Amino acid sequence: MVRAGGGALHGVPFVDDYVETTRPIADLATQYSGIHAGDLTVGTSPYKLSTMKEAYKKLRLLVDCGCIIIGHGLKHDFRVCNIVVPAAQQRDTMVLFQSPQHIRPIALRFLYWFFYQKHVQTGEHSSVEDAQTALK
Repeated sequence: MVRAGGGALHGVPFVDDYVETTRPIADLATQYSGIHAGDLTVGTSPYKLSTMKEAYKKLRLLVDCGCIIIGHGLKHDFRVCNIVVPAAQQRDTMVLFQSPQHIRPIALRFLYWFFYQKHVQTGEHSSVEDAQTALK
């Protein structure tokens, strides 16, 4: 998550949790997830790992405080976190720019190119880059 609202901290990440796992992951899908072998393993991860409960509590606090969550494909993210966010607190670019003529949702990468004629997500996935892109 990145901050919105203008000012010096606009677009600066403030929540980017890596959640530890004890079960093996069959396919990290690094190109799409940005996760590498060992990133979610205690003792080998270069990141500070959080438990799912800690990550959930952070998100729950933001929702309970009335924060507006901006992103792309939020429905899936909220389902994975097992959290209900009121529709009034969601700004989902996947929903906002959904074409009634097309069943398939429009990719964040295409939306950014269409509006700004710039390329994003050229390498492997970055949650921070996605958050900053959706915010624009």
